[in-house]
Amino acid sequence: MRIAIVDDISEERTLLRNRLESQFSRRNVHTDILEYENGETFLTAAKECPFTVVFLDIYMKKLNGMETARKLRQLQCRVPIIFLTASPDYAIESYEVQASGYLLKPFSEEKLMKILNMILKTDMKRRVAIKSRRQYRYPYTDDIVYIESNKHNVILHLADGSEIVTVDKLVELEKRINEKRFLHCHQSYLVNMDYVMDVQNDFIMKDESIVPIRVRGRKEMLDLYYNYFVSHFTDR
Repeated sequence: MRIAIVDDISEERTLLRNRLESQFSRRNVHTDILEYENGETFLTAAKECPFTVVFLDIYMKKLNGMETARKLRQLQCRVPIIFLTASPDYAIESYEVQASGYLLKPFSEEKLMKILNMILKTDMKRRVAIKSRRQYRYPYTDDIVYIESNKHNVILHLADGSEIVTVDKLVELEKRINEKRFLHCHQSYLVNMDYVMDVQNDFIMKDESIVPIRVRGRKEMLDLYYNYFVSHFTDR
């Protein structure tokens, strides 16, 4: 895949490049990421070589992102455009150029990958290998609601109501999944915060199941969830 990052701020381009390279390398997807500091240079490149997706900052000197997108469409280029901006002011206007995404800075990696998954129509979601009895299962981490350690077994509870039972250790699974949204909220539980519906004495999940929160360190757990909630589920 050939990806263009068009932003007049070098630090912003580097940050996005690092996030993209990290995500794609974990999925063994080869990418060629090209950076452009203005719309004019990018448009010249776009005439010569096609891109898979373009990340386009709106607030740039001379030719801003919206003007760049209009000129790109005039070239009959149908490449997916993802706008990057610190303001929602152009959200409605972005529909005029058939933008595929609109990310408000700063944005999380989860939001970034959700948009890419939708645009590229390829399976970019992460999976984890779980040995269950004599075979391996490969669930998407997106589908894991919570993981429970029960005696000598560890049980993965999935969004479709099914379960995967393994003898793996909970702490080992946590290391292998290695995603911030999975919170080790109790000695015997690892919860996917994307599925938390409410918090009372414990976590109440979207399927109405209960995931306990440890008593010692409870405030820390609640603070971690609150910070995750604010950064992922509220408008900036």
